Amino acid sequence: MNEDGTPIGTVRRPNPRGQGDRLRAEILAAVARLLDQKLTDNPLPVSLREVAREVGIAAQSMYLHFSDKNELARAVAEDGFKRTVAAMAAADAEAAEAGADPGERLRVQANAFCAFARDERGVFRLMFGHDASSFDVPDRAHPAHHLWHQWVGAVRACETDGLSWPDGIERTALLLWSALVGRFALWSSTFGNHDPVELAAFADHMVETVLRGARH
Repeated sequence: MNEDGTPIGTVRRPNPRGQGDRLRAEILAAVARLLDQKLTDNPLPVSLREVAREVGIAAQSMYLHFSDKNELARAVAEDGFKRTVAAMAAADAEAAEAGADPGERLRVQANAFCAFARDERGVFRLMFGHDASSFDVPDRAHPAHHLWHQWVGAVRACETDGLSWPDGIERTALLLWSALVGRFALWSSTFGNHDPVELAAFADHMVETVLRGARH
């Protein structure tokens, strides 16, 4: 219902003179409601037909692989999470082969995570930028769980090397992951600094901060 008691979507009576701010507030509230609905209802802002045209296939061929946009959106997100994990794992393996300690290996994984976000902005927004519950499917884990295990494993390797955190491994991994996602959101907006060097520097700083908080 509107504040004046009329059903939402019906024509409302004009506000009395001098109450323009009230209407403005109602408009902003309505936009907020619609945006919340869009986050859930349309996680993928392209049509199957548009995707088919980009690939160069008949639109009907899309339905042989994806029944609807929601299924396609989940597949894109799953692929994004898998590729993020693969990039972090590859960076970790290369650092380990070069004799890096677990702290350095954590740093290169954080940088690989940020590099993927920087190079795959559209996919990254789909992975993190809407209501993740829309990807929940019975008997299937959320596609982010592999990435979560990668972060936990990276922090656990540091603890195996003699470090420990008062808040535990999982809270430490969540702190680092959350900080990097949040910083990327600012970096990729018009408010942020789009210099990729600055984004990598923040990743380095966050890893150093996490390592300083550990006990030997």
